[in-house]
Amino acid sequence: MATRLFEKKDHADLYQKYRFGPSEELQKIISYLEEKTAKPYKLSVDVGCGSGQGSTVLVPYFEKAVGIDISEAQINQAKQSPNVLNISFIVGPAKKLPLEDGSVDLVTSYAATHWFNIEPFMTEVERVLKTHGCMALST
Repeated sequence: MATRLFEKKDHADLYQKYRFGPSEELQKIISYLEEKTAKPYKLSVDVGCGSGQGSTVLVPYFEKAVGIDISEAQINQAKQSPNVLNISFIVGPAKKLPLEDGSVDLVTSYAATHWFNIEPFMTEVERVLKTHGCMALST
């Protein structure tokens, strides 16, 4: 039986308070994306977004950002962040992303991929990324 962590509100609150956000590497990721594909960047997706810290830093670079996490408590915490119009948060697994084929410019995951079943996740990333899209994983 799988262990389900991050499911309760009290844990989500602590996670929001103490989880680190993306590092200064974000600018390197954006620079790499700029080398590979042309603007405008339509969609970024942060998988395993937790309480949304990594998702919100992508907002200035994309027309729309989406954070996805398996934990409803984490997504509820993310939705309490200051209101940003071009971001949404969705409850869902990394192995079945609720996105159209070839629709995503950038897939990120910050300190979450060790929780994923990697093969189905990578298959989903390949399915949803645009040609010349980028994936950046940080652990």
